[in-house]
Amino acid sequence: MASSINDFRRSKLFRAAIIVPTVIALIFSIFNLTAPNDPEKISSNFKLGIVNLDTSISFPLVSTQAIKAISRSLPFRVGLFKDSETAKTALSNGEISSVIIFPEDFSEQALGKKSINVKVINSDHLTASETQIASQLPSTFQLGLSAFISNLRLAKSQNLAPSSEMPIQVELENLYEAKSLASTPSPFVMSFITWLSAMVGSVLLFLATNQMTLLNRAYVRTVIPVMTMGASSLVLAIVVTLTTMQWEVFFLSWIFSWFICVCLSWFFLGMFSTVGLLALLLIVPVVFYQPALSGTVIPLTAAPEWLELIGASVPFDSIGRAYRSVIFGSSGGLPLLWLGSAAFIGLLLNWGSDILRGRMKRRW
Repeated sequence: MASSINDFRRSKLFRAAIIVPTVIALIFSIFNLTAPNDPEKISSNFKLGIVNLDTSISFPLVSTQAIKAISRSLPFRVGLFKDSETAKTALSNGEISSVIIFPEDFSEQALGKKSINVKVINSDHLTASETQIASQLPSTFQLGLSAFISNLRLAKSQNLAPSSEMPIQVELENLYEAKSLASTPSPFVMSFITWLSAMVGSVLLFLATNQMTLLNRAYVRTVIPVMTMGASSLVLAIVVTLTTMQWEVFFLSWIFSWFICVCLSWFFLGMFSTVGLLALLLIVPVVFYQPALSGTVIPLTAAPEWLELIGASVPFDSIGRAYRSVIFGSSGGLPLLWLGSAAFIGLLLNWGSDILRGRMKRRW
């Protein structure tokens, strides 16, 4: 149907409908994958403030030994403060990220049999990464200091010198290792770009073809997404390959994102053809809740309960799992049944609504 394409080219939104999905893929992927977060660098820039109020008569002070153990075992910078008020002021000013306070009788309690209260002060006004790390520190300190004190008390009961060595040594094996800093956020970036490109491309294509004859626009809405999403997915695959330095993922990144984009575009266009732009009331929330629903930023079970319920009903995270399998070589693949069903429903709505409208016009 060359005439259908020619009609489409005369639309004022023709260029936007063709180009914008690719521009979205290019801009969003570049900005997100060329400046990924480095967990090691983030941890090394976390500054822990320590206030040692211990005035026990034992020597050396157990608190001093504990502070040395903390400094060696945690990848943080450490700053010492004379009193809690000074440390709180530094925390308020963002000079440190968290504070741990050893009480005045820490050494005496450590050599006794009772539990010890150590205070940790956090604040949620800092950066998101600092807040997340700080929220985990109370349990980390509790476990680490408990092991240290238990070892100290056991050595004392046996009249032995305490050992600074940990009784348990952990051997780490990483099943699927990220080959670059950009590899870790890649599944999320690919997933979000897929949904965003499909949504914006579908809106523009719907508006650009709205004045065309019924069957011609149904044809254009079926064919054009294959081309526009192919170009958008190609750009996405190129950026992912270049930023992750994983040349072997280029083809699968392109094919997976192309197939998913086309299926979603057909489904969105089917909804637009049926109820118009009112479909955005459903589509926009689904797209912008992808950080939680895709399972690429947080596990679906960690999402708010109402989002978890939606994600359990519709397997949005299967797309995120497919992209993780591409980047990391983990188990998973395209959710063909789900995507195929979405594409079929979209095409059925697209063609069915236009055919029905055409028959109703002929009757009147």
